[in-house]
Amino acid sequence: MHALKKYMASSIGKKQMMGATGISLYFYLIVHLAGNIAMLFGAERYNKYGYLLLHEMAEIIVPVEIILIFAILIHIRLAIQLTLENRAARPVAYAMKKSNQQTLHSASMMMTGSAILIFIFIHVANFRFGGAGMGGMPIVTYDGVAMKDLYGTMMRAFSQWWYTGAYVVAMMLIFSHLSHGVQSSLQSLGFNHPKYTPFVHFAGRAYAILISGGFILLAIWAYFQHGGTP
Repeated sequence: MHALKKYMASSIGKKQMMGATGISLYFYLIVHLAGNIAMLFGAERYNKYGYLLLHEMAEIIVPVEIILIFAILIHIRLAIQLTLENRAARPVAYAMKKSNQQTLHSASMMMTGSAILIFIFIHVANFRFGGAGMGGMPIVTYDGVAMKDLYGTMMRAFSQWWYTGAYVVAMMLIFSHLSHGVQSSLQSLGFNHPKYTPFVHFAGRAYAILISGGFILLAIWAYFQHGGTP
């Protein structure tokens, strides 16, 4: 137990735990994007998909969501701790020199991370609970089963130019965060060698493009449907 506490208190332990929590969140984003593709097949398919997750698979999904919430909280706490420790450990001159070597993505991780956290709260409130300004969550019925109209709620939201625009901006921030975050996570977990560096950089950029680009394309597609009809 003492060894574990010592490890978690060390800079290496914190970085590796931050990398591990990051990987779990990256996996979730892939699953979330794959699920959202169901919207291309119409209201019934998408709403039944949502019902499957929220009701028929609730015993699995709810624990997963709780784990993800803890992962996000741990990730945020470690990010703040490491940032404060790095600032305290660096002389001013060294920090000035080091900042010239940073990329825009790495230098803005705290800012983009904070913006993403705010976006997550708003997004979940709107599409999980039918948040304020969305008119609540309507109910539709398929084969005698009543379920939330996730498709209609989503299409109404993305029919508004300002909402779609704000969503695209959020996805661009996510691209910036993921572009550096994936690289950092892989390096923290051991892929920190000149042999792996090109792959790590490619993986980070490719993943960021896939996730942010995928969500942006779906949002723009929904916008041009003019809200659609369930």
